[in-house]
Amino acid sequence: MGLTSALGSVLFVLGLSGICTGFVQENCTNYKLQFERIYSVPGDMAMLNSTLVSPDVFNFTTVPYNITWYDSKTGQEMSNQTGRILVKEETLWFLNVTLDDNGEYVTIVRTPFRCYRQATKLIVDSLTGECGRPRKVDQTLMNGVADTLSCPLKDYMSKLDSYNISSSIKWYKGCEHIVDGTGKYSYRDMTTLMIQRVEPQNNGSYTCTLTFTLGGITGSVSETIDARIREVYSLVPQVREPASEIIKAEIGSSFSKRCLVFVPGVGKPFVSILWIARDKFIRNTQPSDRVYTSQTSFNIQDVPDKGAWLERLLIISELREEDFHINYTCRSYSSRGHPEGYFTLLPADPNIILPIGSVLGGVTVLFIIGVVIYYLFKVDIVLWFRRVFPVLYTNKDLDGKLYDAYVAYPQRCAVGFSKEVETFALHTLPQVLEKACGYKLFIAGRDCLPGHGKSPTWWRKLCLMVFARVIVLVASRSKC
Repeated sequence: MGLTSALGSVLFVLGLSGICTGFVQENCTNYKLQFERIYSVPGDMAMLNSTLVSPDVFNFTTVPYNITWYDSKTGQEMSNQTGRILVKEETLWFLNVTLDDNGEYVTIVRTPFRCYRQATKLIVDSLTGECGRPRKVDQTLMNGVADTLSCPLKDYMSKLDSYNISSSIKWYKGCEHIVDGTGKYSYRDMTTLMIQRVEPQNNGSYTCTLTFTLGGITGSVSETIDARIREVYSLVPQVREPASEIIKAEIGSSFSKRCLVFVPGVGKPFVSILWIARDKFIRNTQPSDRVYTSQTSFNIQDVPDKGAWLERLLIISELREEDFHINYTCRSYSSRGHPEGYFTLLPADPNIILPIGSVLGGVTVLFIIGVVIYYLFKVDIVLWFRRVFPVLYTNKDLDGKLYDAYVAYPQRCAVGFSKEVETFALHTLPQVLEKACGYKLFIAGRDCLPGHGKSPTWWRKLCLMVFARVIVLVASRSKC
């Protein structure tokens, strides 16, 4: 009986020890201490958040699980304490931090088959006499331009939003409250303080304080920013080229287009320029590639506006069919934004100037040749037409005259007589004008009767009644 009682006592003690230190003895996958520390001061609220409930750890959407928080100093499970502690699944809230809360807190997530462990460290600093918090976050303000400070309490705001708990924020410079919209200060949103045209006196400590009600307790949490003025700054990049344009090029030709970006500011900006086509970055920079980009060139400018010009070329050594009808985008990457510009590459229109020029040139040459031939062979052309198309040249109207022409030439024994002229008048001229062209001629010495032409008056009347025109042949005289 005594032996049984002693054995039971031993088992109870061992079991109690296992309960008290179970989170140490359980064979859980250990994710060790989180890198991020939580800093607080007495009187503030503090939020410790476990990262174990994540798809990187297990499939928490389908696998059932429960979460337990432990104080690593005592090994005791953390539970709700009115006005002090609030446990909400993966989040442990300290509603009123004290110096004794400093230490590590362990989260254990248990599933039906496995368990996971992680530690989170809370560091509680004593308050100093100065306004703000002992530990500060460094942020930079750029001199001469509008700039912003960002409150480092976004995680708190996101968690409160998930609880549907409203909150408010206030900003302080040193110990002085900054009212929204006064001076050069304004609240852009819940987490951002904007300062219009930063000056050297805007440096110093800024504190953002978030106030909310949780677990029936209204409290706050604060972070202090150490703002430093920086002379070297850069504003939002401006993509000058390309500018939403359409460019046409010949297939098979080489092509290049520059991306030109202006960054207002002082000093060398931290801006990257990349070309994008078909939603993919063009990373090739070697000329051996058909499509590649150049290295980014850089140039500082002081007038008319201070800033820097950045340029990067897109080069296509030989255009192919697949290069057309797509947008090529140049995008600049900076902490101020990612502006971009693009152009669309289309095939060039057909070149109609060359064929039109060839046709006009050919027509011009033919016209000149035709004019030259006409002037050189005008008589031959006319005679050929008359011979081929005699119907077009039939003399249907002689105006009442019997002959088309009267041919006169120096007769034998007359002054100026020439045997060549007589041969031309009696043989050559009839062959051409009468037989070939169909004219009716009256040739003196061939058709006239004896006694005709003795009286000038009678001859003039005869000409008016009988002949439509008169052809006079004379022999040329050569001078010796």
